[in-house]
Amino acid sequence: MDRKVRNLVSSIFPTSSRSPNPNDYALLATTEQSSPASSILLGETKADSLTHSRLSLLRFFFFLLPSPIQRRLRPGLFKPQRLYPTSYLDGLRGVASLLVYFCHFTEGNVGWYMNSYGLSAEDDNVASSPLQLPFLRVLYHGRIMVHIFFVISGFVLSYKPLKLTRKRDYADLHATLSSSIFRRGLRLFLPTTVSTFMVMMFIRFGWMGTPMPSFWAQFWDWTDAVWRITYSWNWDITQSLPYDEHLWTIPIEMGHSLLLFVTICGLSRCKTWLRLFFLSSIMLYCLKCQHWAAFEFLGGALIAEVGLIQVARAERDANKEAADLEPAVASKGCQVFWMANFVIALFIAGWPNNGADRTPVFRHLVPLTPDPFFSTGGDVISFFWYALGSLQVVIACQQVPVIQRLFTSSFAQYLASISYALYLMHGPILNVLAHRWMPYIWSIGGGADQFWGRVFAWFGGIFILGIPIIWAADVFWRAVDTPCVEFARWFEGICLVKED
Repeated sequence: MDRKVRNLVSSIFPTSSRSPNPNDYALLATTEQSSPASSILLGETKADSLTHSRLSLLRFFFFLLPSPIQRRLRPGLFKPQRLYPTSYLDGLRGVASLLVYFCHFTEGNVGWYMNSYGLSAEDDNVASSPLQLPFLRVLYHGRIMVHIFFVISGFVLSYKPLKLTRKRDYADLHATLSSSIFRRGLRLFLPTTVSTFMVMMFIRFGWMGTPMPSFWAQFWDWTDAVWRITYSWNWDITQSLPYDEHLWTIPIEMGHSLLLFVTICGLSRCKTWLRLFFLSSIMLYCLKCQHWAAFEFLGGALIAEVGLIQVARAERDANKEAADLEPAVASKGCQVFWMANFVIALFIAGWPNNGADRTPVFRHLVPLTPDPFFSTGGDVISFFWYALGSLQVVIACQQVPVIQRLFTSSFAQYLASISYALYLMHGPILNVLAHRWMPYIWSIGGGADQFWGRVFAWFGGIFILGIPIIWAADVFWRAVDTPCVEFARWFEGICLVKED
């Protein structure tokens, strides 16, 4: 059976060394034998047209299959998956995107779990779930994940420029920064333009939201929303954006990417120790000014530089003998230290949405929050701790190989591939399906006024709704996200001055 399926797919997607064989199409459908007379009447042109139409239709349906299934059926269509020194960060970003979906599902459907264990609302008589305990809360308390995104972005965007800086290859550094700046807006905003257009059409179809009186009124409202998404000069002030409220992070990502590039360029000719000093000083200044996102982006660059220093030191020491156990002991001690930081960060990641001042441990952290975070109040208090915790997570991943292995698994790397698409797709799919499907899940589980009913709804809802969300993200990644990356690269190529 498996061989038949593979042969079928081979006929749909032949390799470059093999052209499609008309005999392969016999596997696609059962057809009646045509007599010579009928063949003459139909003619070869019509037969070829039918074959081409059938092949195109099957290719379309094959494209709609999730990429892991495609890879299983036709491995020759995909490049072999390779791991790079920083692949663990891609995996971390992918897992973080999945946990953001868990977070928004929980907030919208099982909101009781957003409270800390033992601190239920006054009118709620259902016992707290173990899922609300510290550390377990990280599974669905995804607010810190956005901050981790920003640290990872700072690391990834600065990694190559910092390598060139350390080599003093300033010509290539200029070319790299120029390319990154040119393509950054296209990379971020082209996919969001497509995803919000999809949301607009969902609204017009009556699948979600309230449509405007006419299509053109809706269209011009959408164009205004696209402009608001691209407006990156509010820095890290959160916005409530129409069509997809979760896109408030995208203008922050854009503005702080540019800040990062300017900072790297400005410090590129400094001595290493001075660059680290100035970068750390700018980070602390940004944090003092309540610009937590700038702190996180620049923190990612700082972690990247530290990693490059360690790589250079390891290369210098590669030919030296380890005469004693001192370096090994120091390495073990450092890993224990960073593992402890990782555990602390996971605890901070469970900062409750409400009642932090009444929650054990967190109630002691609230008054320790410095101004202006503390005086601003509200969610901003947690942003200070999220900023620190997100740096702890990323640097712990960098320093502890055991943690890295969690994010270099095939599943984590798959999530890495679809991470941006998953972030863009989970909100619209939840808005379309959650209120339609969740009543059935609640009825099966026993209702919201029962302990096990809530547990069943949480697990069942995440799994059932996760299927179309992961599928939509996979298709969006291949149909929109990847072509947008390729378009940005192509567009840059035709705009650049040709070198002699």
